[in-house]
Amino acid sequence: MLRLITGRAGAGKTALIMEEIRRAALSGEGGRVLLVPEQYSHEAERELARVAGPRLPLYAEVLSFTGLARKVEAELGAAGRKALEPGGRLLCMALALDGVYSRLRVYAGARRSPELQLELLRAVDELSAAGLDEAAVAEAARMAGGALGQKLEDLSLVMGAFLAAVGPEHTDASERLSRLLSRLPESAFGRSGHIYVDGFTDFTGVESRILFELLSRGADMTVCLTLDSLEEGSEVFELSRRTARRLLREARERGVPARTEALEAHADSPADILAEYMLSYTEARFDAAGRVELYTAESAAAECELAASRAIELARAGCRWRDIAVAVRSFEDYRAQLEAAFAYYGVPLFTARQTDITQKPLPALISAAYECVCGGWEQQDVFAYLRTGLAGLDADECDELENYCFTWNIRGAQWLSERDWRMHPDGWQGKFDEAARERLARINDLRRRAAGPLLALEHACREAGSAREQALALAQLFEDLDLAERLAARADELEASGRLQAADEHARLWDAAVSALEQCSAVLGDVELDAAGFSRLYLLALSQYDVGVIPVSLDMVTAGDMDRMRRRHIKHLIILGASDERLPGPTREGGVFSPEERRTLAELGLPLDAGDAELWREFSLIYNCVCLPSETLTIVSPSHGADGAPARPSFVMSRAERLFGLSVGRADSRAFRACAPGPALELAAAALCGAGDALSRAAAEYFGRTAPERLERLRRLGPEQQRRLSESSARALYGKELRLSPSRVEKLASCRFSYFLSYGLRARPRRPAQFRAPETGSFIHYVLQHVAEDTAPEGGLPAAAPERLDALTDEYARRYLEEELGGLEGRSARFAYLYSRLSESVRRIVRDMAQELQNSDFRPLSFELDFSRPGLSPTAELPGGGSVRLGGIADRVDGWLHGGRLYLRVVDYKTGRKSFSLSDVMYGLGMQMLLYLFALDRAGEQLYGVETAPAGVLYIPAREVLLSEEHDLTDEELEKKRLEKLRRSGLVLDEPEVLRAMERGDGAQRLPVRWRDGVPSGDCLASAERLGLLGRRVEETLRALAGQLRAGSITADPCYKSAQENACLWCEYAEACRFSEGEGGDRRRYLPKLSATRVWDMLEGGGENG
Repeated sequence: MLRLITGRAGAGKTALIMEEIRRAALSGEGGRVLLVPEQYSHEAERELARVAGPRLPLYAEVLSFTGLARKVEAELGAAGRKALEPGGRLLCMALALDGVYSRLRVYAGARRSPELQLELLRAVDELSAAGLDEAAVAEAARMAGGALGQKLEDLSLVMGAFLAAVGPEHTDASERLSRLLSRLPESAFGRSGHIYVDGFTDFTGVESRILFELLSRGADMTVCLTLDSLEEGSEVFELSRRTARRLLREARERGVPARTEALEAHADSPADILAEYMLSYTEARFDAAGRVELYTAESAAAECELAASRAIELARAGCRWRDIAVAVRSFEDYRAQLEAAFAYYGVPLFTARQTDITQKPLPALISAAYECVCGGWEQQDVFAYLRTGLAGLDADECDELENYCFTWNIRGAQWLSERDWRMHPDGWQGKFDEAARERLARINDLRRRAAGPLLALEHACREAGSAREQALALAQLFEDLDLAERLAARADELEASGRLQAADEHARLWDAAVSALEQCSAVLGDVELDAAGFSRLYLLALSQYDVGVIPVSLDMVTAGDMDRMRRRHIKHLIILGASDERLPGPTREGGVFSPEERRTLAELGLPLDAGDAELWREFSLIYNCVCLPSETLTIVSPSHGADGAPARPSFVMSRAERLFGLSVGRADSRAFRACAPGPALELAAAALCGAGDALSRAAAEYFGRTAPERLERLRRLGPEQQRRLSESSARALYGKELRLSPSRVEKLASCRFSYFLSYGLRARPRRPAQFRAPETGSFIHYVLQHVAEDTAPEGGLPAAAPERLDALTDEYARRYLEEELGGLEGRSARFAYLYSRLSESVRRIVRDMAQELQNSDFRPLSFELDFSRPGLSPTAELPGGGSVRLGGIADRVDGWLHGGRLYLRVVDYKTGRKSFSLSDVMYGLGMQMLLYLFALDRAGEQLYGVETAPAGVLYIPAREVLLSEEHDLTDEELEKKRLEKLRRSGLVLDEPEVLRAMERGDGAQRLPVRWRDGVPSGDCLASAERLGLLGRRVEETLRALAGQLRAGSITADPCYKSAQENACLWCEYAEACRFSEGEGGDRRRYLPKLSATRVWDMLEGGGENG
């Protein structure tokens, strides 16, 4: 007996059959089955339990078609075959393709394409669901011919090979319903009781044949279908209408009695009215009574904010969160923004979803582990493995190990070496002390902990010959890392922090990983596979598992795709994304068959979806969704799509406008933000930043009354406070007595925020260990100092023979290599070449210095003079309290004793191209050597035991000079040009006898002066009086900079000379600073070039630098 119940949504079809089941249960009549789609089975069970009460399990049950197959298998004793899980199914497809790829003409390439394998798996599922086996597909291939025939022939081969790979031990979802159909005659199912079918729009081929078989055996069956009429009617119900007609036709042909009951639906609510007339015309106009609202929003983000604010509005009116639902077609496009908006507004939200497992830490760890052992232990793979948090190292330990590996470019065999790493953690400039040795020991321990499990995996994979043995190797890695416990512990941490959905996901990860491993072992078995092949298949299998989540609270707003909206008792529905491109959704693209091929297959009699079926199904989906709410319906359309192009509203919006005479409201996200504390606080912050709109002012006024402490915290974070520390914080960072070296003064004068990051927070950018300017400079300084000290007893550098200088240079270069750089062992060929080239360069630099001193009366007095030593470090009191003390190290101090006075010259070796600039000094830059010179002017007599006087400062180039000149120049001409490139830069005392003592004769080759008629000239000259003025200027600048530091100023104020020369150009803190002119006090300090004449005029006149 077939009973067909028809009616629109809300006509009472489901209520009717549930009431019948309830009455049967009360009277003790058993055998009632409610057959529903798989995705609705849980909701149907809950609803039926609510209606029928606690006696339900004794007399009735809810089943899907898959559940029915399991029931029959259990009845007939066929339940021993284990169902393949998604990962196992894909493995079987991979094995099937390996077996038949040589016979395939269209899909031979699928053997190495996981994406195409998935497409073929979907095709097998669709063909099987249509009731077609490999023989039927082969016959269709013969009839179709041409390209479509070749495609079908391949699919027939693939289907047969796939089922063979599944084997007798397992059962597959694609054949489960076909097997159910073949075994139904043996089963007692349907011979008594009553079968109710609800929730379907149409049935697949095999589902239809199962229903027909049950009817043929005399089963009593009631089928509920949503449609307006069996004859002509709305296109919304076309699929259901076709299904009803087919059921009735099959019943007649099989001699099964059939009757139809049409239930009338009364369009009581505006939502019902909209659903009824969605695709049909009517002149009538209806009153929405405030129960339908239409909005347009600028973007998807604004739509989501509107939904959150609407939910708050409904909750404040007395609604429960669980009575509200949000529906979006193609929900994944909106998920992230919707979750963010609801979290921001404080609205509890459950998004029914299946999480992509490949984005989770455990699959990432497994993938990275195999990349390491199969890919040569590349640095990025090792740390991708460690950064998952499941490899036994915490974040700080990973940071320490990664910084070391980055510094020394650790990769490949260096991880596998049994010897400890010996390089300094700070690179070539690091000095080994006890603390450094402890750090290195800790790093080696971290390396062993990190590499140990991977080395074990590598060894086990190398020994394994089959897939089963490879699975055991991976299982051992799971044990070595104690992954089950780690995942459980992380789930507990997430739960304790309130992130319940994330905790639930982590709890399920372990089950998915183990299940995929079991599937690999069972399906692949003794198939020969190396580690790379096994990892590819295992990760492919694992990718097929979804980590579903369940609601963590009973009272939450539910959001999801329209095809998941099956909940009863929704009072308020919010539909987002109501644009023409999304509602109705676009027709399915891709897949094995094109739309034209589907039409051809339909003409050949194959029961596959074709023509307009997909569009009809989409209209039915929209109809059922719109009918859900019992009280209010809100529809929101974006004015622009994700690509920024204008978007047209969906036909649902236009129909609602016409039916109810509604106008579409414009969503104002700023107005929404006044309804929740978090967003309202943002409005208040805008008011503090100068926003003058009424909404921001009202928010600030509200928090000023109700939570003044929060407003005060915001005020402290305002623009004027963003770049300032409190004085107590400044003292905590820098100490009561500021200690500044010239390099720190330079950094402070260049940009205060850069100084704060470098010396306040001690942020250090990571740098690989390379010969850069600082490292090269350290090497050259080391050699120059020691060669000069060794030759001092012999008369100094000028008296040493060139061969002696070369020998000493080579010796100290070798010592530096061994003591500071750890020797050449294990170094790359490039490192050895750079060291050799640098050693050759430093020989020429030492010879040049010797030649300079041979023609000078000044002699080196001190090398690496430390100005932090007692008595030498100058201290200045600051106006607001505290003091500043100068430290630092001068490369070299030279002296010339004349007339009972020691003239002092400070020398700085420069491996780069920096030159002295009086203009820079006026802006606080380039004061390094002057600070040392004026400190010596005060303390020189105590240091050297004789009255001293400043003679000047010089930058000496300590670099190899490369000339690009014509080939016909003589050696003398080349040497002259080379010396010109090595000319010093600086400021020297404008006294001829002092200048001739620095370089004998009137033809200066190295000093930055010019002689004419015995008179020196040049901008580098300064009288003793001018040096005194400059000294006072330097001291004032130092006090001013220190005062700003003490006051807590950390403004980003980079000095700016030009686009090619400014503090931001090579700043290593650019990513942290994010300088923006005019924001939070950020501003450039423009430094116009000052001539030497202008500088002296300013100093002598007491002027400012502007």
